[in-house]
Formats: sequence, structure tokens, C-alpha cells
Amino acid sequence: MTDAIVWLDEPGAPERRVGGKGGSLARLSGLGFPVPPGFIVAAEGYETFAEAHELAAVTAPLAELEARTPMAAIRATLAPVAERLDGASLDEGARGAITEAVTELRTRSGPHATFAVRSSSLNEDSAGSSFAGLYESYLNLHTDDEILGAVLDCYRCLWQERAVQYRTFRGIEHAGEAMAVVVMQVVRARSSGVAFTKNPMTGATDEVLINASWGLGEAVVSGYVTPDSFIVGPGGEMRERAISEKHEQVVLTGHGTERTAVPGERMAAPSLSDDEVQEVVETAHAVQSEYGSPIDIEFAYDDFGKMFLLQARPITT
Repeated sequence: MTDAIVWLDEPGAPERRVGGKGGSLARLSGLGFPVPPGFIVAAEGYETFAEAHELAAVTAPLAELEARTPMAAIRATLAPVAERLDGASLDEGARGAITEAVTELRTRSGPHATFAVRSSSLNEDSAGSSFAGLYESYLNLHTDDEILGAVLDCYRCLWQERAVQYRTFRGIEHAGEAMAVVVMQVVRARSSGVAFTKNPMTGATDEVLINASWGLGEAVVSGYVTPDSFIVGPGGEMRERAISEKHEQVVLTGHGTERTAVPGERMAAPSLSDDEVQEVVETAHAVQSEYGSPIDIEFAYDDFGKMFLLQARPITT
């Protein structure tokens, strides 16, 4: 199992079986972009888990599902899978390898760091299949047991009803799918957002669209707030700047996250300064240059004004 641990800054990490999210983060880290420290439990870890619990036997009937199969039928087909996973656990070798890696990650991240565990399936975040919102991420984890439990939950979410329905609709073979898992330091985000190098509203490729708000990015991607919107042209000129009144934000708590009210003085204030907008634009263009096609990125700024990249992926067609 130790061989399944792949550090984000490890040479050759993007070429390992680390899934869409993990591969992108490893690629960004290797290129020198500001990615939080972390490691990936490669797909081999999941495959060892699946073999130990004989998942192939209970997932084989999923191959008979069709694109128009009703959700009720998918649910019934998944019942034996859910029963098998309900009592599943990580073996001693997996627990030991992940715990050892977490100990090293704590050394790299500092004594006050907390951690995120993020699903990274092999087919996730490709140009044709984003799997957006179908797999899970767990934030602000402190203990080894919390992290180990979240890794196990990422394995389980591969067989959630909506994920199976999406793979079936996309014609992705269930038997060929596997789950890698990213474990990384959490950014204590002052503000977060997403940026697109191809405007998804107009299709324009000569401008960058940014949506941002206070706190963690979940407020933006889950639609809790109407985010601030910035459209920047190829010469860096601000083509559009719409600052919304933001009433809620998602913040870290003692354990996990919660939605809280935005302080009054921040509600109508821009969540990014003009300099930060330009930094996001420059970073998005630099990532696109490396990827060779339009991309969208997720980013966060901490309380010290440092930007971190949390994901980059091709814009789904």
C-alpha cells in the first residue's frame, strides 16, 4: 500500500493513476503553481480495497444499466453494493500507509494545519466528463481517524446513485472506474472563487470570467450567494465589474464547515481587490498556456493575501 502514496510535488506524479483532480493538482504543483501541500492515495489503493471486499461480484450487474434506466431501478441494482460497503473498512496496511503519510504532511504543513480529503476518480475532470458535484470532499479534518474515515467515504461515493447514473448516461464502464483520493492542507480562505479562460456565458475566448465571494469556495459553487463577477479582457482591462450583496459565507469551524452571516461591512464590499483580480487572470492564462486549451480554475486567498490554486480542469464540452 505504501507504493500507492504519491506526493503532489513528486516527480512523475501526474503520470500515476491519481485521477483527474489529483493529476491536475500534481501537474500544477510540479509546474510551480501555488498548490497547498498534500499527497494522493492512488487508484491502486482503491483496487486493493475493492478486491478485499469482493466488490466486483456485486457491481457487475451495473453493466446492464442503460442511459434511460430509471433511478428506482439503479437504486435497486445498487442495494447489494451499499450493503457490502456499509460494513467495509480499510485494511491494516492501508491505514498504516495513510497515517504515515499524514504524519509527514503535518510536518510539511505546520502544527496548526487541518486537512481536506477529496475524491479523484480516474474519469473525473476530463474535457468530456466533469463529474461536478457527484463525488465528495471533506474539509477541516484534524485527526488520523477523521482522515481515514473520509478516505473510506470517498471509496463509497464511487457507488452513489447519482454517480452511477452519470457514468451510465456517459457510457463510462463501471468496472473500469476507480477512485484515487487527495489529502491536502486546507486553505483558511478569506475569499475564494472560480475563473474561466473561456467565458461560459458568451463563448468568448479573449476574456476571463471570475466569480468570487467571501469564505470558502462552496458558497460560490453551491449557489449560496450571488458572487462578485469580473470580466477582464486580453489587455487586462476590466470589461465588467459587478459587486453583489453577499449575505452568507462558508467558513471553517472547530470541525468541518458552516454557513454564517457575512459581517455588515463586507456584504457589499468586493471580495477581491483589483490587484487580486489581475493576479487571478494572469494565473489562469499561465495555466491555460500549460494545458493548451481553455480551462477553469478554483482559487482561494488566505488572510495574508496569498493565493492558492485548488483545482484546474479543461472546460467541459
